[in-house]
Amino acid sequence: MRSWIYVWLGLAALIPASTWSVTGVAQAVPHQRVSETQPTEASPTAAPSMAYWREVHLWPEDSPVLQAGIEALAHESWALTHPSMLVYRPAARAPSAAVLVFPGGGYKALGIGPKSTLGLYGSDVCKWLTDAGITCVLVKYRVPNTGCNWNPVTKQHESPAIPMALQDAQRAMSLVRHNAAGWGIDPNRIGVMGFSAGGNLAVLSSTEFASRKYAPVDSADAVRLRPDFAIPVYAGHMTMEHKNIRPKDSPAARALNTDIVVSAAVPPTLLIHAKDDAVDPVEYSEVYNKALRDVGANVTLIRYETGGHAFGVRLKGTDSDRWTQDAMRWLTEVGMR
Repeated sequence: MRSWIYVWLGLAALIPASTWSVTGVAQAVPHQRVSETQPTEASPTAAPSMAYWREVHLWPEDSPVLQAGIEALAHESWALTHPSMLVYRPAARAPSAAVLVFPGGGYKALGIGPKSTLGLYGSDVCKWLTDAGITCVLVKYRVPNTGCNWNPVTKQHESPAIPMALQDAQRAMSLVRHNAAGWGIDPNRIGVMGFSAGGNLAVLSSTEFASRKYAPVDSADAVRLRPDFAIPVYAGHMTMEHKNIRPKDSPAARALNTDIVVSAAVPPTLLIHAKDDAVDPVEYSEVYNKALRDVGANVTLIRYETGGHAFGVRLKGTDSDRWTQDAMRWLTEVGMR
């Protein structure tokens, strides 16, 4: 990914948020704005395709994790420093599967603004999931530079000293599983899905579950971290090119990023990619697919002839339009729907 590749960026919610008393969290979510790559008062507005049930802060205000992030991002004018999650519920109240959705944005911002192919605040991808009877949790993780990212000044890929995006992803999994009974969720059917940089975060969430990246905060952090399934969609930052190995087309640069440690314990994984993706090439998913197969993990790779990058859940008249149907079929096959 490059820092100049953005969808419309949602740095938080324009929809008013309330204070919710949730086990493990009872924090008001600050109001923040939606922008493109630069702040503007002229950003177009759009209505979300459905309303979320509630917005939940990931960290208590006095949490050392949150305070360290605020300090680390203090010099950033448009940082998202108070991560949260938007919970979208299906109509049926029987215990359902749940999917934590990580939007893309190059670990520079979040692609959930008015022109996002996930819908405003992720509402389109969440409507697709909730219409299928699945709870959708849109995770607004901290940005910028909270995961592997491109520095346009040094022209190098950089990894942060504190993996804030992964911390947020792990905390979100803990909170959702901890509150599963009250939220109508089956705690044994909670997976992750991510797009582009968010796809990389889904990969890290489903490979780093044995190592919590922060000291436990409360009882929510006593639950298991392993997702029950993973669906990385056109995942980025997957090869050693992102460790600045050159030339980019060399075998060494095209090897799996050493940040990703695979094992047979990785949950069932569905990889989605278009062959004509010019931003995150299909080989990113191919190298991960091979690595998972080599260790005996359950993995399926679906490659579409056309679709490009960042197709999200928006129909484009390309082969990738079928991916949502294929994903639902796969979820049924692995017993998660």
